[in-house]
Amino acid sequence: MIQNQGMVQTTEKISRGRPREFDYDEVVDRAVSLFRQRGFGATSIADLVDATALTRGSLYKAFKDKKSIYIAAFERYTARGHERIGAIVHGGGTGRERVERLLAYYLEQSSGEPGRLGCLVVATGLEASVLDPDIALLFRQALRRLERILVELITVGIKDQSISADLNAKSAAKSLLCFVQGLRVVGKSDEQRTHLNKGMIDMAMKMLG
Repeated sequence: MIQNQGMVQTTEKISRGRPREFDYDEVVDRAVSLFRQRGFGATSIADLVDATALTRGSLYKAFKDKKSIYIAAFERYTARGHERIGAIVHGGGTGRERVERLLAYYLEQSSGEPGRLGCLVVATGLEASVLDPDIALLFRQALRRLERILVELITVGIKDQSISADLNAKSAAKSLLCFVQGLRVVGKSDEQRTHLNKGMIDMAMKMLG
């Protein structure tokens, strides 16, 4: 297998004897969409073959097994999310304003089409107790990373006096972590997704004083 600038070239032959080429990133993106909707356990190699438009042989040449595809998809999904989150964390405004923008981001991702597709982190968490330990570890790391970000922003808010000084930053961060992950779970429901609104963020922000 030769990998270069996002293109993967396998040695599988096609009709004219030329190697099959495909865009690695595009394949992983299609896997992300499938895993978001179905999770790990309910997705078969046959499903991945259909979703990526690759042959089974090409898929196995690019990835060792379903677990390898899932890990690649998870890492790509979380990397993109943290680009957006990083822009919020390092943006201007008080700590309180940045926390509110972060919650608004999660509300956006829980609404409309993103909400229908679901969150790959949540999908992983729902299966974490029965998944491969390496995949379960990815879930725990993702939650710890988000919790650290929330602690950081709340601490900034306490220092700039936009958040109550009496607040325990770690406890508040854990509460908001549960809130945003809950948004992603509720966002999967067609019935409940339409009821998600900014008023929910306003309620969550009240815990910050």
